Amino acid sequence: MLDTQQRNFSRLLHLTAHAWRLAIDRRLKGNGLSMNSWLAVATIASKNEPMTQKALAQVLGLEEASVVPLIDRLVRKNLVQRVQPEEDRRKRLLLVTEQGSEVFRRVKIEADALRNELLANIDEQDLAVTEKVLQQLLTATGAN
Repeated sequence: MLDTQQRNFSRLLHLTAHAWRLAIDRRLKGNGLSMNSWLAVATIASKNEPMTQKALAQVLGLEEASVVPLIDRLVRKNLVQRVQPEEDRRKRLLLVTEQGSEVFRRVKIEADALRNELLANIDEQDLAVTEKVLQQLLTATGAN
């Protein structure tokens, strides 16, 4: 019984994460941003200091080679800029542009609204237990 329950949990976790991502993609489609784009802009915008491409890749759970085309698109859209620090010419630091900050504010409102809609009918105690379990799983996987 426990083995079946664990397999079902894994399946539901995967399906829920995928469905959540698709719902956000649909909601943000009008802004021309995918979830990865939005997460990249949000991550860079929320840092007090510029971050490296490598650090962004780690936060997003992407390979560094995968994050380069993502950043290229964000640079072309004038949402992010790459800055080369004087002390290390091999490094590229990422900053959100003024336009990127404005998009971040607008998209955050949409993402927050969607989250509120999706969680509206879930009991607060159930949500607290779910959050605790997800945090424990993150810790157990070493992702935290």
